[in-house]
Amino acid sequence: MAGENDPSDGQLLFQLSRGDERSFRILFRRHERVAYRVALALVDSVWDAEEVASSAFFELWRKRDSVRLVGDSVLPWLIRTVSYVAKNQVRGRRRYQRLLRKLPASDAQPDHADEVARVVDAIYIAQDVQMVLGGLNARDASIVLLCIVQGLGPQEAATVLGIPEGTAKSQLHRVKGRLRVSLRDHSPNAEEAPA
Repeated sequence: MAGENDPSDGQLLFQLSRGDERSFRILFRRHERVAYRVALALVDSVWDAEEVASSAFFELWRKRDSVRLVGDSVLPWLIRTVSYVAKNQVRGRRRYQRLLRKLPASDAQPDHADEVARVVDAIYIAQDVQMVLGGLNARDASIVLLCIVQGLGPQEAATVLGIPEGTAKSQLHRVKGRLRVSLRDHSPNAEEAPA
């Protein structure tokens, strides 16, 4: 509560309407315990009470220009706001609980077969790629690593390898063709293609 020399709620609210954050902090400290106790009486848990009281003070800040004082105090307005916020929270929780009760219970465990199949496929693909890369000569493997794995362009790969850009482009084209043939079983369209 305000002391004899402390500004009244009315004075603080006037300053708050001018955007004075210090006034808000004083009002908060002055009335937070009462707001919290009222909220605690209306909701199920201390966490809910903290949320309700905080929401009421947020509304005080948001509606600072239209708050009505009773006997030069914002406390009645705050208590009414705490009550409304608490009722809305309880009502929302009940609606949520009703919705949860309407959902069918699921005792089924998720099927991990798709994930296992994806991992197994990835292992086979990785083994085949490793085998194909192992069969390339050093220059072809370098072109694959620089251009396909590292994402360099043919000009940059040519600079790294010390060869003409045209040679790097033709090698990359040739190696991609060999990889396409060697790894055709792993193509996304392989299953659609007629046997």
